[in-house]
Amino acid sequence: MSNESNSCSPAQQPVPSDSPPDPQFMKKFEEVIGSWAEATSAGRDADAQAAGMQALIMAAEEQLRNPSPDVLLMNEADELESQGDWAAAEAARRKVLALAESSGNFGKIAKAQMNLCRLLRAVGRGDEAWQFACAATISARRIKLFPLLVLVLLNESFCALQRGDSAKALTAAAEAVKVIEPGRLHNHERAMALTNRARCLLAHGDAIGAGSDLAAAWEPLQALSGSWGMPGIRWTLAKWWEVKSRLEERLGNSNCAREAITTAIELYRQGQGPHALLTVAQALDKYAEISRAAGDPAGEEQSLSLAKSIREGLNLSHKQAGAA
Repeated sequence: MSNESNSCSPAQQPVPSDSPPDPQFMKKFEEVIGSWAEATSAGRDADAQAAGMQALIMAAEEQLRNPSPDVLLMNEADELESQGDWAAAEAARRKVLALAESSGNFGKIAKAQMNLCRLLRAVGRGDEAWQFACAATISARRIKLFPLLVLVLLNESFCALQRGDSAKALTAAAEAVKVIEPGRLHNHERAMALTNRARCLLAHGDAIGAGSDLAAAWEPLQALSGSWGMPGIRWTLAKWWEVKSRLEERLGNSNCAREAITTAIELYRQGQGPHALLTVAQALDKYAEISRAAGDPAGEEQSLSLAKSIREGLNLSHKQAGAA
């Protein structure tokens, strides 16, 4: 999702293709996942990060060696989005969804629906995005895989926030926190869900609850400090600082708010792809708002100019690309 919560930890690897995996690859892959889980549970952060990165690289290389039709289409859609050809990318994403539906694999269906939803949110078609967000949640409930359910619920809350419905956003965000299983293995999901619920509580007018959730989210994020370089965890850390900025702004602490959103922007900028760039643009919009309130017209103008330039490079207008 930006690379939003679409970014996976090793335990949330994409649903494999229909092609039978190579037995030797699977044996090695399972060994690496086992090493990651053992290191994570034992609090050996450096070992966990190394194993996690190895697993992600192995999964990507295996998909390149044995690409299925849906993977080829997903790659095509990614490339089209990078080129700013959103109409063609949408057509490719809908083909991916059709293939997933024909397979009957509800994990694939949910992921295809989320990816289409993310595209529609990027181009400002919020109502359509909401329909696919809800459909993805329904699909994910058909299989017993709570990390996927967390991702679709986060996606649903993003859509609800973009549509201005803080109550529905909070309902989805609260469920995402509730379904996470205990243990260090799920620190990333927990940090991600608590940070998102803090954002939704703030949108719903509960600054105290938002502050409590941010404090609670920081604990698992600190436990993951050895893995902050991994894309998904880095995105969650950036989101935490963004929500922290919003909270400080609500409390009237403009300097703290500006420092926090600056940290978020620096982290977001390390992401790759058009959705990561769009997230940077949205964070720059927030920086501009804070600068305006602090009486810094130069800071406001510079941030808005940078955000506009990013959107133009993506063939998106300011109105099209609503923030979540």
